[in-house]
Amino acid sequence: MRLIWLLPLALVGCTLEVVLPDGDLPVGRSVDVALNAASPAGGELRPSAKTYRVQIDRDGAFQVAAVSSHLQQRSRLRLTLKDAQGVVQAQSVARNWFGLPQVALASCCAVAPQGITSDPGYRLNFKARAGDVFYVKVENLAEDRDRVTLSLRSFPPNPSGQGEAFTTGTKQGAIEFLGEFDRYNVSNPPENLYLRFTYTGPLDLVALLYTSPTDSNPVRLDSVVSCAPVSPAVLLVVRDRGLARAGFDEPGSGQYTLALSSSCP
Repeated sequence: MRLIWLLPLALVGCTLEVVLPDGDLPVGRSVDVALNAASPAGGELRPSAKTYRVQIDRDGAFQVAAVSSHLQQRSRLRLTLKDAQGVVQAQSVARNWFGLPQVALASCCAVAPQGITSDPGYRLNFKARAGDVFYVKVENLAEDRDRVTLSLRSFPPNPSGQGEAFTTGTKQGAIEFLGEFDRYNVSNPPENLYLRFTYTGPLDLVALLYTSPTDSNPVRLDSVVSCAPVSPAVLLVVRDRGLARAGFDEPGSGQYTLALSSSCP
């Protein structure tokens, strides 16, 4: 059973939450989690939850996933990642994106059509170093019991956007982490080239063209205004507009396309 102790800290005016997890979730492993139905409390539903300790054994990028084997596509799950101090790092919002709690709100469990493909589950990504400790809480917000496979794996992030030169052709990148900036060197392109930015998904991605490192008013491209001359820009940055959302390297999620062409559509 998981217990939470609330210890008043009068000197600093805050509350320290000490969480005793229900178990450990090693990298490359999974655990089978039985969750009770959410229960009514004060006019709202109180989710059933379990928490697992994550000990990172290597530097890299990691993904936590919760896949329902009982309610399946009727499931209403939520993942929350906290660091060793109990500070929330990310929260799942839907099957194809995640964010910070303040952008989750009531839309936490919207389901995108999955077709005949297998359900990827509710997921979130994070970067960590060997020795880091995190806590993953999985919650059931449905009014029915659920059984969930909770897993943790390492993965190679999309390699685009590490400052490489981009003066011709097409680039495909992805915003896979909260606060991520993808950047490209677009100095000295051929004359009369235009940058086209293509993105369809739940994030609010924007491509920024800077004329210098001190440029405070870059050209902004998004899904509405998606094309502009690349010259005289020297730096191209792609990010979530509010730095509060991220997705996965998949179409309709965090994946975007940049193209340099001779004209705007």
